[in-house]
Amino acid sequence: MSNPNFNSNFNLFPISCPVGSIIAFAGKIGNSSDSNEPFTTQPIEAFGWMVCDGSALNASQYPELYVVLGNLYGGSGNTFNLPDLRGQFLRGIGEDNASTENRTAAPNGEVNGVGSTQTDALQTHVHTYDEPAGAAPGDSGPAFAAIKPDVLTGIPTNEPSQPTVKVSQFESRPTNVFVNYLIKFTYQLPRGFTGPNTESES
Repeated sequence: MSNPNFNSNFNLFPISCPVGSIIAFAGKIGNSSDSNEPFTTQPIEAFGWMVCDGSALNASQYPELYVVLGNLYGGSGNTFNLPDLRGQFLRGIGEDNASTENRTAAPNGEVNGVGSTQTDALQTHVHTYDEPAGAAPGDSGPAFAAIKPDVLTGIPTNEPSQPTVKVSQFESRPTNVFVNYLIKFTYQLPRGFTGPNTESES
């Protein structure tokens, strides 16, 4: 029995995501090759998506995406580049100080515009410590030490337990999960695709 809610023309499918849209893809993508083709596999590209790996593309072969990106992420003449989002977090454009400080423009973009990047940073903060209290001697009798003499033995103490906060020499980061960022490059349906099978056994 056919589905009365199914549009056989499937007109909405190609424009469900505008060209230039980026999604997080949780599946594996094939290994990169030495060719000039984008780092992708045929099943992904057949549905109009490719990996955001900074690849250089021919503008005449990907006209819909070129209209959106132009040379924002690099390229000139007949070529343009995909955004390279490997190892990156995405952040919405903002005007606050935290969003705009230390930003670098995309190859052909604006400092605070789309495609700009920002280096990692640790927010300014302070720590407070208790000041050790001394003991003033009286007019007569023994004076009291500010620190117990038997504590300062000169003998190394046992190694302290490992801190609960991990320290990295490379970056400051939140907990994260790896995904593949894909970009939509065409509105065309995959070749031979006519929509989902809506026939069911009676």
